[in-house]
Amino acid sequence: MTFLKTLVFPFTHYKYLLLQLTQREIKARYKQSFIGYAWVILNPLSQLLVYSFVFSVIFRFSTNNIPYIIFLYAALLPWGLFQGSIFTATQGLVDNSSLLRKVAFPREIIIYAIVLAKFVDFFISAIIFSLFMMILHVPFSTTSLWVVPLLAGQLLFTVGISFIFSTSNLFYRDIQYLANLLLMLWMYMTPIVYPLSLVPSQYVWLYKLNPMVGFMEGYRSALFHDPFEWTIIVWSLGIAIVIFFVGFFIFKKAERTFADVA
Repeated sequence: MTFLKTLVFPFTHYKYLLLQLTQREIKARYKQSFIGYAWVILNPLSQLLVYSFVFSVIFRFSTNNIPYIIFLYAALLPWGLFQGSIFTATQGLVDNSSLLRKVAFPREIIIYAIVLAKFVDFFISAIIFSLFMMILHVPFSTTSLWVVPLLAGQLLFTVGISFIFSTSNLFYRDIQYLANLLLMLWMYMTPIVYPLSLVPSQYVWLYKLNPMVGFMEGYRSALFHDPFEWTIIVWSLGIAIVIFFVGFFIFKKAERTFADVA
């Protein structure tokens, strides 16, 4: 089986299983919770309100006439997809250890299902974000369509890292704690709650090596009709493709031993 066939095989031959695992992931997350799926909206909304108060009232800075809550949400929303997917996917193989030992199927389906389930949450939150933009009179423009390829690149990056972390965590269970720490530090090293313009000029080049910077700045440029900095966007997309294929290679190479260590 060629590499390309291996890559698309889960989507062509295991579509039903992928759908079932995605539905199970969505249902299990809010099972027996008091307000159920409302947490999809309340979690990012509460975080959004806290950050908005702190950084628009206490620590104020310019966002080029864009309401801060919109400026923040434009980056916080895709970051939530990135962080939530990796956080859950890191434990994905461990949580499905019984499935790994009993059923024969491409194991990457577990990771795809987790990311797809998180994407459903993202889509619902994106609708709320669109309503915020309309209420606060932030106009949509044709450049907003660039969000789609940027999001596709971010998803590749997310899945690639998820492959690496989930594989590593199956063999070394403390990887989950390292992943949590890394994601927390990564967020504050990415211009999400603050603009890139606040970073001291001597450190900007270092910031731009972070692939998530290109995605976050790209989203804001697309939504707010600002000039695109194509250098960091192309860098981010390139790194995303490399990480995806490296992660996929690591995952598939270790796959034959998953049932033995699960």
